[in-house]
Amino acid sequence: MKAVKIFTYNPKNQKSEFEFYALSKGLNSGKPLDIPCLNCFVISCRNARDLDIYRSLLFGLWKAKVFHKILVGSVIPFICINDFKNFIFEQASYLQGKEQLFTNDVQKVKALEQKERAMYEQLLLISELKRIYIAKHLKR
Repeated sequence: MKAVKIFTYNPKNQKSEFEFYALSKGLNSGKPLDIPCLNCFVISCRNARDLDIYRSLLFGLWKAKVFHKILVGSVIPFICINDFKNFIFEQASYLQGKEQLFTNDVQKVKALEQKERAMYEQLLLISELKRIYIAKHLKR
């Protein structure tokens, strides 16, 4: 994997074709984003393959909550950009040669999340049906 550029988002900067964003403040720090916000870092890649690998890497790290150990701040936790860069580059070098296996596992996690979301929606519908069945017998 080739090195990527990581820098703080500024709306005045020009957007490149192969970039995505990572949240830098709050307990969801490190979460990959498609649309930038004021509290995020830009991860600018050289090509689509690197973009996919780094997005998968960030998603996996965020999902495993490993960014929590590098959060600083007492009221609103945040990640320092140097800590973020070092951590990402360290993890990317560890994954060297295992990118495909890692990407496959990330795809499996995303598929499980979709199923989980669908089950959650079904549970909400069941809960609503139970409420309706009882409510129709009560005086209004």
